[in-house]
Amino acid sequence: MTKENPTDEELAELVKGKTLSVYWYLLRHQEPLTAREVQRGAELSSPSLSMHHLERLRQFGLVEKDVHGQYTIKRDVRIGILNQFMGKGRIMVPRFLFYATFYTSLTAALGSLLLWLTTDWYSMVLLVLLVSACVVLWYEALKVWREQPFPEAERD
Repeated sequence: MTKENPTDEELAELVKGKTLSVYWYLLRHQEPLTAREVQRGAELSSPSLSMHHLERLRQFGLVEKDVHGQYTIKRDVRIGILNQFMGKGRIMVPRFLFYATFYTSLTAALGSLLLWLTTDWYSMVLLVLLVSACVVLWYEALKVWREQPFPEAERD
């Protein structure tokens, strides 16, 4: 395995824990950041620890460092829990959120239509199934949202 150009599967094994949190923070902030800014934003204990994680990401080809010592994302890969998120920059939301929103809207529209037109038993079964699907999708979306590598990123 080469460190300069690892595959996504190899990156999933290499980028974990605080390194993943630093990468998440850089993904959420598109502007170049210094090690001190990353340290404060990712709530790391020291700038040297921030440098360690940033240099590790640079070795794997995920970030690059300019002549001013600022780091930017070089390669956007979705590894580990990041596979469950969509978006770019500050707007990164769980994939399940789109499904949950769509099925909730569909259930509300279909439910009001079915209840207004007819109240057959099979219409009620359909509504119960749709509501159940909505509950499961919202549960999964919230579960993934709570597992994001860096939940404090919203405070900036």
